[in-house]
Amino acid sequence: YLTSADPTVKPALDFRYFTDPEGYDAATIVAGFKAARKIAQQAPFSDWIKREVAPGPKVTTDEQLSEYGRRAAHTVYHPAGTTKMGDVSKDEFAVVDHTLKVRGLKGIRIADAGVFPEMPTINPMLTVLAIGERAAEMIAEAHGWKGMEKQKL
Repeated sequence: YLTSADPTVKPALDFRYFTDPEGYDAATIVAGFKAARKIAQQAPFSDWIKREVAPGPKVTTDEQLSEYGRRAAHTVYHPAGTTKMGDVSKDEFAVVDHTLKVRGLKGIRIADAGVFPEMPTINPMLTVLAIGERAAEMIAEAHGWKGMEKQKL
């Protein structure tokens, strides 16, 4: 979300990790730590690993693992599909229409991986660039640009 009207100020990102009331995120991170530890104790990994660095051997209880996970969790992936594209008049979950315009707002479009229906199997950079290019075309066309047509004299 935006924290300033200044376009040079980066937006704040809140992926809402560990906010689900059922505690699924916390249980998943604890289970993940436990599974990683079991894997690390088996050959061939155990032949190469001298000691656990993080979260560390002193972190043993579910509560400690959960607390460490909450502090250390961040995304290194490519969040996508967070702003569904669809018929905003019929689909209550659609955030943007087919022209990338945000429901209920004027002059705002989303041109990033948020509009992906599914994550591509490759790095999303090229697909994001294509969406950005198309968004630029749609914005220019909305302001009278005729495209790359040859102009008649």
